[in-house]
Amino acid sequence: MSNDAQWKALVATKQLEIDKLKRLLKDKENQLEQKRIDEGGWVSGLGSTKNRKKNKRFEQSDSSDK
Repeated sequence: MSNDAQWKALVATKQLEIDKLKRLLKDKENQLEQKRIDEGGWVSGLGSTKNRKKNKRFEQSDSSDK
């Protein structure tokens, strides 16, 4: 194997490791964000997306009954 091919193989291997770590980091960030949302966290005034949509629909139906 030539020296050039060895370097290319090494770079490709390292790039795969980097990509794997990036995916792992993104997954952890997503889990942390979801945990914050579930616990209230920085969107505590708004609640979860499901609750906002549910509450919005509920409020609209209440206002149309008046």
